[in-house]
Amino acid sequence: MRKTIRIKNIADLFLIPIQTTCIRDKINCINFNYDRITSQLSEPIFLNASIAILVLSGTGAICVNYKSHKIKNNTIILLSVSHLFNFSECSENFQCLCLFVSKDFMDEMDSTDMIYKRIKYGVKLFNTPTVQLNSSETTLLRNKISAVDGAIENLEHLYYKEMILNSLFAFYLDLSNIIDRQADFQNDSHLTRYESIIKSFIELLINNYRNEHSVEFYASQLNVSSHYLTLIVKRITGQSVCDFIFEMLHSEACTLLTHSKLSIQEIATLLNFSDQSSFGKFFKRKAGISPVDYRKKRA
Repeated sequence: MRKTIRIKNIADLFLIPIQTTCIRDKINCINFNYDRITSQLSEPIFLNASIAILVLSGTGAICVNYKSHKIKNNTIILLSVSHLFNFSECSENFQCLCLFVSKDFMDEMDSTDMIYKRIKYGVKLFNTPTVQLNSSETTLLRNKISAVDGAIENLEHLYYKEMILNSLFAFYLDLSNIIDRQADFQNDSHLTRYESIIKSFIELLINNYRNEHSVEFYASQLNVSSHYLTLIVKRITGQSVCDFIFEMLHSEACTLLTHSKLSIQEIATLLNFSDQSSFGKFFKRKAGISPVDYRKKRA
């Protein structure tokens, strides 16, 4: 039996609650050691962000879309919102530095669309998301991620957002330079039809889950039948299409209840429930408690 899949936001990875005004729920740099990897990233998840994971020490494995990849120091792993992943077999000295950039933050970067294009790196990297670096390349990218973190910390800067974007831009330029020079990544490979459908479904889900809750919508957008989409998603992931839709809605509801001042009715409307009562019933089925009680518990 497959492990339960979770769909999470960046804020879910914090050990303590974050300020609602903090940009770190949209872009963040987090160090993970063996203990934190085991407690937070050992179960399969989709994370609503683009992720760069720079392995600094130790060895382990990362399972991406049910394919296991051995990893060690001087490896970078590049994941998108349509990658299901979890870590396993990590040594006790395992340590990695992760850069998370949410889709919301990426959507604000229209003026620098090159970053958005480069972050995907084509089909080849979707199938093979690990890139081996040399020590100088690791040091360079570590410093660039640290610069992003420093820009996020510099709250008093008069051009705060621009500084974050510029530091992020510099990271992706250096990363692109490294990848473009590696022969293994100069030719695209092709996804299987099943992988292509799963990838497209997840991308559609990320863009439409607030307003579209039906299997029929996603199937029609992919030009397949609802039965076929359900069959493929179940076969590849062990979860149903509805599981994915409801998990995304639940994850977003939890985030809004915890980190926003929206009323329960406003959240229900934002997530396109017919009324507050139907939203409350949905949430209680998923969380075991009402939205009101959940918000009180998280306050």
